[in-house]
Amino acid sequence: MNKRTIVVVAVVWLVIMVAGASSAITMYLLGMPLAFSGEEAAKDKRVTDEEYSTIQRYQRLEEVRTILERDYYLELDDEILMNGAIDGMMAAVGDPYTFYYTPEDMQEMNEHTNGQYQGIGIQLTGDKNGQIVVTRVFKDTPARKAGIQANDILVSVDGEPVSAVTRKDVDEAIAKIKISENETVEIDVLRGGVEMSFSVAKDQVNINRVEYQILENNIGYLMLYEFMGDDVTGFTEAIEVFQRNQVRGMILDLRGNPGGLLDDAVEIADLLLPKGLVVYIEDRYGRREEKYSDGSRYEVPLVVLIDDMSASASEILAGAIQDYGVGLIVGEKSYGKGIVQTMLPFRSDGAGMQLTTSRYFTPKGRSIHGVGIEPDVEVILDEDVEFISEQADLQRDNQLRRAVEELEKLIEEREAA
Repeated sequence: MNKRTIVVVAVVWLVIMVAGASSAITMYLLGMPLAFSGEEAAKDKRVTDEEYSTIQRYQRLEEVRTILERDYYLELDDEILMNGAIDGMMAAVGDPYTFYYTPEDMQEMNEHTNGQYQGIGIQLTGDKNGQIVVTRVFKDTPARKAGIQANDILVSVDGEPVSAVTRKDVDEAIAKIKISENETVEIDVLRGGVEMSFSVAKDQVNINRVEYQILENNIGYLMLYEFMGDDVTGFTEAIEVFQRNQVRGMILDLRGNPGGLLDDAVEIADLLLPKGLVVYIEDRYGRREEKYSDGSRYEVPLVVLIDDMSASASEILAGAIQDYGVGLIVGEKSYGKGIVQTMLPFRSDGAGMQLTTSRYFTPKGRSIHGVGIEPDVEVILDEDVEFISEQADLQRDNQLRRAVEELEKLIEEREAA
């Protein structure tokens, strides 16, 4: 990986949201005699041998919890102990995409998925100089209305200096903005070496997952950050704008896109692919589910930008485009995440769990898990490029510059045909 900071969500995943109540294991740990044999259990109509074996295993867990609560030299929180036991079971699976959500975690995850939270509407990262840089200013947000711009360097929040010596420093700066007791947050930034101050009123923020613009020579440029929230509507809007302006070709930028919702990836693929298979998934039992496009697509010369942080849903879309030959893949080999997660909520208290349930394959049957997608044209991002922001910068961004060059070739081939 290059020495640069790519703005990504903390966890790279592909989630299938599951509606309905979650399943639960009912165990008679309380109120049932545990001191009887398997033979006695088999005779007892309330419990089978298998259930009794489960009871015995979980009895040890309860014994450990009881001893800790009774004999540990400090008073312990029972909820913390139980969450720790659950986390331990999830960790034992050995899958970084299988884990437990507390009710608070679920609420935060839902806010991120829906793209709505209370704040000012900026995305931050740290650079190699230990500075915090604004990489995105979301549409129709207090920050954008106040005049804060991408590439501004954050100097202070409510008069307190901030820096990015460590990732924790960036998190603390974000927290200062979110938990500020004032309705208006005072933000100081450096822009072109000049310090500027902004008073930004906090409000409900709706994160936009799509940015688009028309570059020189009438080329459409669309950056897709995640496959969730307003991604489908934003993508559709961008294509409608490109169609009205009769752009000559389109660049789809999936760099740093960690994935998101499977159904959203299929809907977006449907806008670009001919009629046919988009992706199929298989579980451990060989059960297969196929997703198709209907063929009513936007036909225009297409280049797709990927990098080593383009994962999951990004790879589904890029892989399908590559398999059908309807676009050129430019950049670096993708992340290589070819597995699908399912989200299960526990309705009793708002907690939940996420677990890997299947693998996915491209239309040609390729599994990219642990392998990634090889670009048709490999271009390594220059090491002095710290991050990729929402503003297209052909002078600084060598990958985007090469994408434009390759798109021009495709346009010439099409016009000559």
